Amino acid sequence: MTNLLTFYRDDFKANIRLAAPIIVGQVGQVLVNIADNVMVGKLGAAELAAVSLANALFIGFMVVGMGISFALPPLVAEAHAKGSHKLISQLFKHSLVVNLLYAFVAIIAIELILPTMQFWGQEPRVVELAIPYLRINAISLVIFMTFQALRTYTEGLSETVPPMIAMLVANVINVLANYAFIYGNWGAPKLGVTGAALGTLIARVFMLALLILILLNWKTLWKDIRNANYKKYQKQLFLKLLKLGIPTSMQGFFEVSAFGAAAVMAGMISKEAQAAHQIAINLASISFLICSGLAMAGTIRVGNQLGNRSEVGLRKAGFSVFLQVGFFMACTSVIYISLRNHLPAFYINDKEVIAIAAHLLLFASIFQIPDGLQVTGAGALRGMQDVNVPTVITFLAFWVFALPISYYLVFYTDLKAAGIWIGLTIGLTCTATLMVIRFHRQSKRIL
Repeated sequence: MTNLLTFYRDDFKANIRLAAPIIVGQVGQVLVNIADNVMVGKLGAAELAAVSLANALFIGFMVVGMGISFALPPLVAEAHAKGSHKLISQLFKHSLVVNLLYAFVAIIAIELILPTMQFWGQEPRVVELAIPYLRINAISLVIFMTFQALRTYTEGLSETVPPMIAMLVANVINVLANYAFIYGNWGAPKLGVTGAALGTLIARVFMLALLILILLNWKTLWKDIRNANYKKYQKQLFLKLLKLGIPTSMQGFFEVSAFGAAAVMAGMISKEAQAAHQIAINLASISFLICSGLAMAGTIRVGNQLGNRSEVGLRKAGFSVFLQVGFFMACTSVIYISLRNHLPAFYINDKEVIAIAAHLLLFASIFQIPDGLQVTGAGALRGMQDVNVPTVITFLAFWVFALPISYYLVFYTDLKAAGIWIGLTIGLTCTATLMVIRFHRQSKRIL
């Protein structure tokens, strides 16, 4: 163990240096999501179930958008290692256009889906509350995807602090706006669930504005943005971004849509099961987002080593992240097991919901290590611009194995909500195993 730690010591430090700002920003965001759920949970189980149902749909669109934007960091990292600033400028402007086009397509798609929600087997009151929440969040996608273009550009250059600052400030604004508009405080209208969505929209506007302000005063970062010619575009760069971005987005979509389908299944059991599922997912997302920060560090560092043509450096960058994530997720497993009866009580004062959520957290603790390894495996492979096979792996693991197993266990056994999480655990374990094996093999062949 000592030799292993010594071998990867510098890599561990480099990973943390890159990942820490990303993690702080993302954990800050999930803490705000927890605050949102706590605030909405105090309105009742139907309101919390409505947020769960709405997020089951919206987060799928959001994750696809993030996946499309994540095509930029490995390409920027590789170009940066080669010192090609002209290419970096070109990549950024093309990424911005792709992101905005996706946002408008997503808004139209969400509007087309909304009328079908009444046929999803959910309680009518839950659907009624979820629709305005979804509409406002859909509008915020334009702001969010613009922010993602700037964020992924800076992260590709190994500058992860500016997006962190913008996200942290936005998180504070989000909590304050939610407090005002959910409950009608400080002279604001009392909007309930809709107020939570409005708070998110306001926070995202501030987040984008602040990041632009920071970059304007961070001359080395603004230079490549300023030097881009926004009148001329190249088909080949659009195709290069889409070639990476679409499979990456599909990876995220297959996983998140599986969790979204799980939320819908939970709603078909009862609003209490759906609320409990939302609580357990919200808690599990904390550790996942920390791992996704390390995964982005892996993407950037593997991309840099690809540009430097260093096989040893590339493999060390990837495997060092696997080790860090594995250790961290082992710790979070213990935390979820130990505090499973106490954490749900922060969300809602409903004994039935708390009992179900506590039981689900046992399964969340089991899939912690696989969940961490699969997201970091995908990140390391993305750094090598290897995205097609990982997409197939994700589809098979979640939609061919996990969801059918979950469906069977929910509706044909007495496991109910626990059956959902057993199926998801199987999917995550399959994905993690195959991603790590894929990185081990491909990192020996790519250079």
